Amino acid sequence: MSKKQIPSKPKAKEVAIHVDPDALKKLKISLGIIIAAFAFILYAQSIPYNYTMDDHPVIDLNKITTKGFAGIPTLLKTDYWYGYLEEFRGPVYRPSSLIIFAIVWQFSPNNPHIYHLINVILYSITCWILFLVLCKLFEKQNLLFPFVCSLLYTAHPIHTEVVDNIKSLDEILCFLFGLVSIWNILRYLFSNSIVSFILGGVCFFLSLISKESGITFLILIPLMLFVFTSYPLIKLGKISLTLILISALYFLIRMEVLKSTTMHIMDSVLNNTLAGAPDFSSREATAFLIILKYIWLLIFPYNLSCDYSFSTIKIQTLSNPIALFAFILSISLFIFALMNIKKKNIVSFCILFFLISFVPVSNIFILIGATMAERFMYVPSFGFCIIVTYFLIRFNKTEKIKCKFQNLYQMIIVNSSLFVILFIIIGLYSIRTFSRNSDWKDNATIYAHDSEVSENSASVHYCYGHELFLNLYQNEKDPKMKSDYLDKAIIEFSKAVSILPT
Repeated sequence: MSKKQIPSKPKAKEVAIHVDPDALKKLKISLGIIIAAFAFILYAQSIPYNYTMDDHPVIDLNKITTKGFAGIPTLLKTDYWYGYLEEFRGPVYRPSSLIIFAIVWQFSPNNPHIYHLINVILYSITCWILFLVLCKLFEKQNLLFPFVCSLLYTAHPIHTEVVDNIKSLDEILCFLFGLVSIWNILRYLFSNSIVSFILGGVCFFLSLISKESGITFLILIPLMLFVFTSYPLIKLGKISLTLILISALYFLIRMEVLKSTTMHIMDSVLNNTLAGAPDFSSREATAFLIILKYIWLLIFPYNLSCDYSFSTIKIQTLSNPIALFAFILSISLFIFALMNIKKKNIVSFCILFFLISFVPVSNIFILIGATMAERFMYVPSFGFCIIVTYFLIRFNKTEKIKCKFQNLYQMIIVNSSLFVILFIIIGLYSIRTFSRNSDWKDNATIYAHDSEVSENSASVHYCYGHELFLNLYQNEKDPKMKSDYLDKAIIEFSKAVSILPT
């Protein structure tokens, strides 16, 4: 169903409250502040936390980022893991987050709290910019859709890995720059501002050098413009061509940086279970089953884990009814979306947004360095939140209330049934986000918790044993506690070896 075909509320009086543009602008500013503040409050508890997991290789154990300003030139011309260990090297070029780590180290060396604060602030800004982008896309409607969708995205617990794990600043920057690029391109279309056009291109490039998956914006930006605007294809083609040229420049730079680097391919079975698939069909069956697992986590974000490596997810075949269902569902949704996108159908857009932004990490076309990870849903979850918002509004039959609300109170009262459901969802999301945040306090806490959630993961049991033995046991003064830590470490190492003897 097209956004222009949303049915009206049956037998309901249209609310016709007239407000001046200044009042509407103030409401928009207020809603943006609410969203940004809500995002900050949700994750403020993570600011006192320590480094966890891959934070060490990119910050305090990285010989380049710990040089501060002096390390920035090297970060621009080397691969992502260059400053850590040779065996970690891989075809990864993401200098943006590393440069920020180096700058922070220059002013506040080895202070994880500053890094956590930056993640929280940038996440808050991302949620605010997302709201502004939605306001542009739904400009002919009131602020209800942008506000509801932004709240859902802000509160979703699947984002906890990205915000709480400092290393995932690359994910935050990639999406943030992508959104700012969209925002500026929309401004250019509305005002013909060359400055906005240039800023849109620059931000697209910054998204690319933040994380490789930023390349999906090459398709997503024109798709958004096609669905939500009515500008001539010639003008949209000019924007698409510009994005293509910027992408070509990025790939040239990337190739030049990585050409002289000895690469260690990180597709071992330990990191990615699919690397151990006996044939192509079983690899694909498992990859499509993982899509279903992602969708389940988006709907019910309860059993979250920092690790889904070997052998949390078993290799499947298409004879498995669940894997076969996942394959049929994915293909059917893709075909449905393609057939209806020319009608500017919002549901089709959401499906395509989800699938396109997910492709680089799906393991369907190429194997990556991980079986599955919640951080991979950071961008695709936006498509999920749009479609949930769309059906929430349809279900509550508030679509045709075209009033320009005077204030937030008025917006809630007019759409009270919608907001009751929304506040229940947001409340549950927030409780889960708060509880999940606490798991990311430090390595011992996250591994202790997730070794129970991902009980079949060799990696998480090994990492927990490593933390127990090298940190807790070594630093403990009490003899009984030392003995307990050692016993637990032996148990965890034994579990890891039993899952993957090699």
